Amino acid sequence: MEQRIDLDAANAVIEEWRPQWAAMGITASETTWRDQSRGWPPPLLTRRAEAGDPDSVGVSLVKGAQEGSVVLFKGGWADLLFWNGADDDVITEAPGYDDWLDLEAFARVLDRLTTAFS
Repeated sequence: MEQRIDLDAANAVIEEWRPQWAAMGITASETTWRDQSRGWPPPLLTRRAEAGDPDSVGVSLVKGAQEGSVVLFKGGWADLLFWNGADDDVITEAPGYDDWLDLEAFARVLDRLTTAFS
């Protein structure tokens, strides 16, 4: 898979959001890295230094019964999921799938996920 976005720089964008999430009462997981160098299925790691060839970086968010996550792939797209915790209405999107994300667009994806929480 061709690398179209710097995952380390994207992780820095995730880290910039952590204070805002905390202020909103949203609990953010540790960042996860999927390591392509360790065979199939690739493991999810929480320490960047252990990921020899990361092909994604992600974070999960929880506030009460609400849950969301975003995983950014080095190919330039993301998987975004959000469940409001109350019904079957789940947001499932793949931003960047048709038009690769850059860091600014990835920050907008994080904003989209954050604003889904009430």
